[in-house]
Amino acid sequence: MAWKYSQATGVISHDGNSLTPAAYSGIGPGKNNPSAQMQESIGPIPRGAWTIGQPFTHPHAGPYTMRLSPEMGTVTFGRSGFLIHGDSSVHPGQASNGCIITGINNRQHIWASGDHTLIVTQ
Repeated sequence: MAWKYSQATGVISHDGNSLTPAAYSGIGPGKNNPSAQMQESIGPIPRGAWTIGQPFTHPHAGPYTMRLSPEMGTVTFGRSGFLIHGDSSVHPGQASNGCIITGINNRQHIWASGDHTLIVTQ
């Protein structure tokens, strides 16, 4: 079964079990705000199906970052470069321009599950 992410609550779940703490996506007025999904660099990741890529160390987002690639039929509003990565230690709660931000333990759990599809819902 696919992973699920709620734009409004930041809850990441799999097989009915939610990861804690909740994640977030977007910044400022776009943070966890589904109506801002089309706003580049502000809104949360757009709704739809995404493929979760293998973890890697990103030069800015850091270790155990996973790339999210839209599956056919997912409308991205011209936005790209979505990742799942950790929060900023300097500006906590402000690390997302649309990426999903969650802790290292949650990211490791997501990858270890073997399910590499994420469904983003409102």
